[in-house]
Amino acid sequence: MPKLPHNRRWYTKKLVEKAKRCVKIRDNYTCQYTGQEVSAHNCHASHVLNVGTHKNMELDPTNMKVLSSYSHLHWWHKDVLHATEWFKAKFPERYDYLMRMSKLNFKITTVQMAELHADTKTDGSDYGEKYYKLIQEIIKC
Repeated sequence: MPKLPHNRRWYTKKLVEKAKRCVKIRDNYTCQYTGQEVSAHNCHASHVLNVGTHKNMELDPTNMKVLSSYSHLHWWHKDVLHATEWFKAKFPERYDYLMRMSKLNFKITTVQMAELHADTKTDGSDYGEKYYKLIQEIIKC
């Protein structure tokens, strides 16, 4: 196997950026909590499940939602119980998916990350489709 041009950390960073762009497109640059249109530094693609605890969910667009910077920093991270209940009520299918996926023990290899990075557009518009295809291949193994 040839040596990859970058390390795992580099690919993770680039793929998280693409995933967040994908989520912003999916959520139409609208804060999912307030319904307010957001842009630039006021538009945060925030993880639902903590990536410190759920590292395998870091690249999953379903594990992200758009929030305004204020909602992200002063509500989502300050009132975790209420925020989780809100997410569960607003997005029950996504919540169920996240609960199922969080219990699975899988890892995307660095080679798979490199391929996903190479096969997806910089703007993130095709990231979700290609990410979920990769995950299905990993899980059925």
